[in-house]
Amino acid sequence: MRTAKFWVGAVVAGAVALGFGCSDDDEPNFGSVPGMPDLEDNPDAGTDAGTTDAGTTIEVGTILSLTDAQIARVLQVANEGEVMLGQYAAPLATDPDIRAFNEQMVAEHTAVKERLDALLATEGIVPEDNPVSLQLQKEVQQLMDVLQGPNAPTGAALDLALISAQLNAHARTAFIGDSVLTAQTDNPQLAQELLTERTEVQEHIEEARDLQSRLVTPPTTP
Repeated sequence: MRTAKFWVGAVVAGAVALGFGCSDDDEPNFGSVPGMPDLEDNPDAGTDAGTTDAGTTIEVGTILSLTDAQIARVLQVANEGEVMLGQYAAPLATDPDIRAFNEQMVAEHTAVKERLDALLATEGIVPEDNPVSLQLQKEVQQLMDVLQGPNAPTGAALDLALISAQLNAHARTAFIGDSVLTAQTDNPQLAQELLTERTEVQEHIEEARDLQSRLVTPPTTP
């Protein structure tokens, strides 16, 4: 079975680096989304290891050998996380485009999850939790905790935080797919599904990045 290194620190740190925040005078600036896990809020984010809810520690450079059943669970969790973020964000967004994007994420990732589940049933693959899927669940919960926490932004800053959270989550999924899952998938149909989902995730990343850029740098009036 093929194996791959899982750089958990890079996943968390890379996601945070993609976030943007707002200063005290409401002028957008580069930084992390207010209150989003960073080196202070989440000590594991910049260290050599991450700990899952199940108590499993994934050290940087650890060789993880994932079965197709475990890879399938990672894909399930990734899609479930996007649906959860979209369901939370859509009703709160004040920007119509941010609301529409999150509604789109709910619809599209729900459809992907249903397609994936049908494939797994056909192929007889029973999803199995593993350190990567548990880590993904933990990271999505961290994002949700921040967005629902007492220091969560409001108004335009909230729209920025919501789209940044989506961009973070999609970037994390793309990274794990490229660095861990693709190299280890044995089932041809699951491998094709992984490629299809990777293409769709990239499209979502580009859409989210464009929306985020518009909020960070609004168009100037001639």
